Amino acid sequence: MRQFDVYRNPSPTAARIAPYLVILSSHHLHGLSEVVVAPAINDVSQMLGDLEIAVEIEGLHLTLAISELFSMTSAALKHRVSSLQTHEDAIRRALDRMFTGF
Repeated sequence: MRQFDVYRNPSPTAARIAPYLVILSSHHLHGLSEVVVAPAINDVSQMLGDLEIAVEIEGLHLTLAISELFSMTSAALKHRVSSLQTHEDAIRRALDRMFTGF
């Protein structure tokens, strides 16, 4: 499990809105049972500027909603489908904007 890995959302109900979750926690933090994730949501029209990133996962055009971060147990994430490593700069800029305002 690495930073920016994409997993299928394990919640059938939530997966209708956010089919994927993206790990934002560093993979260098060992021994933690929880990871911080951001949902990749279906509604691309909900872009909120600097805190959301347009991504494509398995052919779906989605919005990575940095503003909707949450933590969950890493054991719940079972089905890795991709990585958003190529979006690292945009994700880091969005995280900086969220936590520092810049």
